[in-house]
Amino acid sequence: MSREAVPLADEQRDVARARILRSARIVLAQKGFAATVDDVAEGAGVNRRTVFRHFATRDGLFAAAIKEGVHRYAVQVPPAPESGDLREWLVELLVVSHHLNASNGRVYWELAALEPADLPDELAKAAAERRESRKRGAVRVTTRLWHARGGRGAPPVWLVDAVAVHLSGFTTQALAGDFGRSPDEVAQVSAQVLEAALTAALARQE
Repeated sequence: MSREAVPLADEQRDVARARILRSARIVLAQKGFAATVDDVAEGAGVNRRTVFRHFATRDGLFAAAIKEGVHRYAVQVPPAPESGDLREWLVELLVVSHHLNASNGRVYWELAALEPADLPDELAKAAAERRESRKRGAVRVTTRLWHARGGRGAPPVWLVDAVAVHLSGFTTQALAGDFGRSPDEVAQVSAQVLEAALTAALARQE
């Protein structure tokens, strides 16, 4: 085999793996854990054998897709500016979050509802990583807002919880599903609620 063929083969493997993972994310969003390897293979335009060449098990495939979804979520969140009261950033953050939540689909509802003990090991680990990522994100966002507005020390736990709720897919679905709100409209509501919560929390420390 020539030296040129090795990088090409690697590139082809990477492309195939990316297609399979993309298909898995779409299928999981649509069907949750009722999704099958055949569903993923069909969406990726490959056969079952190709899927299993890249992923040893169905659970391993779905765990990898969930982890990639968490990573993609993290890299799309806009970074906070170094100064200012961060009002515009909060709205931008919420808009991005609620659009991502709207596209995540059924599997994330199932992950939130299931206990780790109810999942196979690989999926339980992926679910735990997702939960920890959400917790870290909520603390990071709340702390950044708190200090930007002059808050001292750590922000109150209830404020962190409020931020977590308004970044979550539950808020997206509650307003989109029951009231027909778009992700942009959900973001505006969340921004107003969080601004009121932040103002109340700051007033309590005075």
